[in-house]
Amino acid sequence: MTSWQEISFQVLRRDNCQCQSCGKRPAGQVHPFVPRSEGGSDELSNLITLCGRCHMLVSTVPDWIVARVWKITLSNIPLERQMVQGRIKRKVEQRSKSR
Repeated sequence: MTSWQEISFQVLRRDNCQCQSCGKRPAGQVHPFVPRSEGGSDELSNLITLCGRCHMLVSTVPDWIVARVWKITLSNIPLERQMVQGRIKRKVEQRSKSR
């Protein structure tokens, strides 16, 4: 069985340590598009590299923490989150088409 550390390294290498949402480099957080809680897996095809900001916006971190850490007003967080989710969705669709 492959360890999470090895899987993460493979994802980061595949994505050139670049956030697949905003393009920031270096980015070092690995995120599943389909969460494990919804049946997602640790397969490379379900994982994407994100920067800290984009990762926090699509994770379960409470909005008040996101606002404080990234200096985003609470009223702007839903829009920011929607933008990140849209970019991730487009990236996933592009990968699916290229296979």
